[in-house]
Amino acid sequence: MADDVFILDSSGIPYYSRCFGGETCKMRPDHTLQTGFLAALYAFSKESYGQQEIQSVIFSDLKLHFKVDNERNVIVVFTTPLNESDEEVKNQLDMTYGAFLELYENQIGRGYSEPEVFDGFDEVLYNLDVVKTKPIGMINLREKVRGWKKLFKKYKH
Repeated sequence: MADDVFILDSSGIPYYSRCFGGETCKMRPDHTLQTGFLAALYAFSKESYGQQEIQSVIFSDLKLHFKVDNERNVIVVFTTPLNESDEEVKNQLDMTYGAFLELYENQIGRGYSEPEVFDGFDEVLYNLDVVKTKPIGMINLREKVRGWKKLFKKYKH
């Protein structure tokens, strides 16, 4: 099962990103930064290794799994524990992308969408048994900018 789920376009703009228990999201809930890194990792692998497509990246305590739709420029990424079955994760990636496409195809390619557009997808992932808990949380871009403005006004003088 996925700890964290990211669905983004190939330029790094997040369509959907949620934390479902992964340590990486708890430590750094900046999804825009994370999706930018994931898109850069994908672009680097494509440029460096040509036709070879990135499938997974292993860190010391977690694994990133990728599913890429080159036609629509969509990347789906899960973080999972190291002991998770690759075959099971691949099936979950396929189910996740299929459900996302069915529900939100009209959002793909339109640039940034407010996170609220995808709120119902949390329940879909839970019902598909892709994640084991409800999402832990996220900070949307509008809240982040509003917070920065307050902080800068406070310390402007």
